[in-house]
Amino acid sequence: PAAGDSSIQPFLEPDFDPVDYLNRTLPSLATSTTSARGIKTVPLAELTSPLQTLLSQLNAQTSRLSNTLTQLTDEIIRSGSRLAYEVEVLRGETLGLKDTLENDLKKDIDVFAIQSTNDNGGADTVQDTTAEEPNKSPETEPEYLERLRTLTTIRERLDAVIKTFGSAMQWPIAPSELSLTSSLISVSAPDSNDESRSREEVGQQFAERLRQEINDLLTTGTEGLEAADARIAELRDLAEVWRGTAEEKARLKQVDALQKLVDDKRKSL
Repeated sequence: PAAGDSSIQPFLEPDFDPVDYLNRTLPSLATSTTSARGIKTVPLAELTSPLQTLLSQLNAQTSRLSNTLTQLTDEIIRSGSRLAYEVEVLRGETLGLKDTLENDLKKDIDVFAIQSTNDNGGADTVQDTTAEEPNKSPETEPEYLERLRTLTTIRERLDAVIKTFGSAMQWPIAPSELSLTSSLISVSAPDSNDESRSREEVGQQFAERLRQEINDLLTTGTEGLEAADARIAELRDLAEVWRGTAEEKARLKQVDALQKLVDDKRKSL
């Protein structure tokens, strides 16, 4: 696909962020807050369809970009072989020219060199002309390299969006961490008692794994502190996928609790 494709333009923005892209592209989830503000929203059931459509489009774009990158890579490899041959030809011609200048034309060159030495003005002119030569023929980058970089950037950002959404869906939240009223506007659909208990166990187990992960990092000294800070920052960014929902608040509460572990450890050091 061409870089001018409107569907690809968001991925070329210098400050591209996968979470912001998902929030801009998908319709807002219907909540009491968004309804009061008059923002156009959709219920959870209707959000599934545009979400599946978006993921299908992103996968299709990634596949097309992969094919294009493969074709460009093959073209570069073929061009490299031709370039190597041409360089070898030029090398042979250069060696032949060097041999001619040093042997067959050496006497003639010496005559001109003596005349040039006696003419200072002429020497200055030759030096000025020689100095300007590099500026007359600036090197231009091949178009396919610029295109290759653009397509690589787009593909990396498409992958980032898919990876971010996948990571977000792998972060379960226990129903007990949501208030009774807030759970009604959660991005999770209502469950039966058995399903609710199962979600509670999964959410609590995941939260415990996060705490254990941070505690393990904090046992490794200064480097562990930096790694824990990076992990918490990653989780905080990931929580933005649920922006404006009760589940965002619950996840940020988990993140703040993890941050407190890090802060307490830093104070003790």
